[in-house]
Amino acid sequence: MAERRTYYGIAEIAAALGLNRQLVTAWRRRRSHGIPDPDGELSSGPIWRGETIEPWIDAVRSQRDVPAQPIAPEVALRAGRRMLRVAALLLEEPIRLKLLSQALAEARELMPIADDAADDQLGRAVRQLLSPLRTSGDDPGSLVRFRRKVLSELTQLEPLVELAAESLPEADSAS
Repeated sequence: MAERRTYYGIAEIAAALGLNRQLVTAWRRRRSHGIPDPDGELSSGPIWRGETIEPWIDAVRSQRDVPAQPIAPEVALRAGRRMLRVAALLLEEPIRLKLLSQALAEARELMPIADDAADDQLGRAVRQLLSPLRTSGDDPGSLVRFRRKVLSELTQLEPLVELAAESLPEADSAS
């Protein structure tokens, strides 16, 4: 049994579940996975009492023992489109930071889904394509390095599209 605490923040919940903070934050923001409302808010973020959050942590731990599901091909293709948009915006001169920020936020929304997906070829391809988003900061000085990372991962796009197409239900095979 894991260590019990009096209070939990996002970081403590993530550590108790063996997940990253970004995923737990996304669950809370989307009000998904049944995460309870926090008992309070501090300037550093939400806070839960142990007796509020620990039953939920225990339930999530037991659910995590269930094998992960494959990522939906539609989600994989959406990840590809969003990363293409990020790449296109990074290639503009001058870079429109507001649009880039919006595109990054939309692409990052898919990271928790990819993180929860099965470790199959398509899941790995999506996680690899989204991997530059894990290290990107909002520091404009690092935009050149970030652009290099995004562009280098676009090589994952063709295999991702092929894998997703194989997984899609047969529609029209007129090509």
